[in-house]
Amino acid sequence: MSILLFFLLLPLTMRSQEEICIGKKHTLYSTVLQEQRGYWLYTPENDQQDTAKTYPVIYLLDGDSYFHALVGISKTLASGRGKGMPACILVGVLNTDRTRDLTPTASAAGRDGKISSDAALQGGGAEAFHRFLTTELRDIIDRTYRTSGQNILIGHSYGGLFTLHTFLRHTGSFDTYLALDPSLWWDQGRLPQEAGELIRGKDFTGKSLYVGVATKPRTDRVDIHQQTVRYLLEEVLPQAENLDYFRKSFPEENHGTVVIPGLYDGIKQLFGK
Repeated sequence: MSILLFFLLLPLTMRSQEEICIGKKHTLYSTVLQEQRGYWLYTPENDQQDTAKTYPVIYLLDGDSYFHALVGISKTLASGRGKGMPACILVGVLNTDRTRDLTPTASAAGRDGKISSDAALQGGGAEAFHRFLTTELRDIIDRTYRTSGQNILIGHSYGGLFTLHTFLRHTGSFDTYLALDPSLWWDQGRLPQEAGELIRGKDFTGKSLYVGVATKPRTDRVDIHQQTVRYLLEEVLPQAENLDYFRKSFPEENHGTVVIPGLYDGIKQLFGK
């Protein structure tokens, strides 16, 4: 009895415990970007039991912010109860210089489309980041894990801008694209302006795109975000030939809160066909 009482009085931290692990941290040196890059990785729980099974890979931008949420959503929707998506390998890509990597052009323009006299050029490194993502990082993932060859890209804000930039300019890089409240105001709305020409004559057979947008009104600033988003989503993208295209507005969400409902709805739409 005394031994049992002693055990019960032990702090929980001193008792036998088993960790709940949702992923592992990794790094690689990028010769394209000339710097060390980090990424977090989750593999399906039954991965070791069925060694013949292969998995799609989801590349999540801003992984340090949204990795935990995506793991939870994917585990729920890939479970026996949910079955809203297949089990996937998840790669959360961490940031070093977010503005540099995720914006397609260098720009000094603000969210209102105007350029102040003291504004400096920023960004414009999306092409280099795309090479890092689709060659260096993907090469490691494909060589190390049992990947199926199906690749999904997810991004929010600047990450959503990069996702749409990749979809429009490097369509074959991924099979499925999920962009949440993309910062289409960047560089005075340049990407939406160029989108019509970029999709003209292109066949999007086999490609899927979901764009979720926070539409809760803002009174704290003036910007061109909503009009650029509306133009791309309603006038340009519906013209894309054979594209599996989904769009949704979230009137109760703002730019920061749209990520979780957007991830959940987007994954259901893209995989629930």
